[in-house]
Amino acid sequence: MVIWHTITAFSQKKNMAKDWSLIDKKSRITLLILGSVFIGDLLFIVLEKEPLRFFSKTLLMPLLLFFYWLASQKSNQPKQNLFIAGLILSWFGDVFLLFDWGFIAGLGSFLLAHICYIFCLKKLSISKALLSLPLIIVYLFTFLIFLFPHLGDMKIPVILYALCISGMLYFSLKTKQILLIIGAVFFVISDSVLAINLFVNPSKILGFLVMFTYVLAQTFLALGFLKSTK
Repeated sequence: MVIWHTITAFSQKKNMAKDWSLIDKKSRITLLILGSVFIGDLLFIVLEKEPLRFFSKTLLMPLLLFFYWLASQKSNQPKQNLFIAGLILSWFGDVFLLFDWGFIAGLGSFLLAHICYIFCLKKLSISKALLSLPLIIVYLFTFLIFLFPHLGDMKIPVILYALCISGMLYFSLKTKQILLIIGAVFFVISDSVLAINLFVNPSKILGFLVMFTYVLAQTFLALGFLKSTK
């Protein structure tokens, strides 16, 4: 499973014993359950079993939150309460996006989640990362120009959200912590693909990629905050 391999790789870095000690038996079991539910949710997307996703999709963030809470008991780092708030808000976003009427509520939930993540990342900033700003700005404007003709009445909400997630990516780069940066990059990929899937060209493959990168994003952020040092 992708998540299990991620955590295995995480444990095999230079400080392997220290890192792996953060992941106790209960945390590993929770992670395995999360991985199983994640695979199930991806299968439901491929098989177009949307009603079953009311069970699988809505379990993902609670399981990741439980994993983070368990693992943080072993970590030398204090729990990031705003990260926990972000995961809870993400769960609300997941639920809202299961309904046709829930896009604005889901977008708002994820916007607030990213604001929580930005404050968490800001605490860990050790660099100005100014060289990354032009690249982020170019991507932001290029992608918005591409989306703009397809957005209709959603232009302002989407622009605000795009600015927020771009800010989250920038603040992750300021931490110089690879797991947090990978998590933020996966989030940008996930939301970019989601926008194409919703507004430009809906497809099962894009829906699969959205969920695949989204869960990886949240998982890398959780691991990054567990391992964060400053």
